[in-house]
Amino acid sequence: MQRIEINPMTRLEGHGKITIFLDESGNVDNAFFQVVEFMGYEKFLTGMPIEEVPRTVTTICGV
Repeated sequence: MQRIEINPMTRLEGHGKITIFLDESGNVDNAFFQVVEFMGYEKFLTGMPIEEVPRTVTTICGV
């Protein structure tokens, strides 16, 4: 069984990877998409004026 791994993924907030398993014929047998779920934005946005939130978040994650 062959394995293809895309790590790290780009254009994603945080870390992520894709793992694809191929069978003996080269067809996809299984695939996994893994990302970090907790980003923590809510912690540093607490108490911030709402009009500052879009500017702050896009500066950090860039997406």
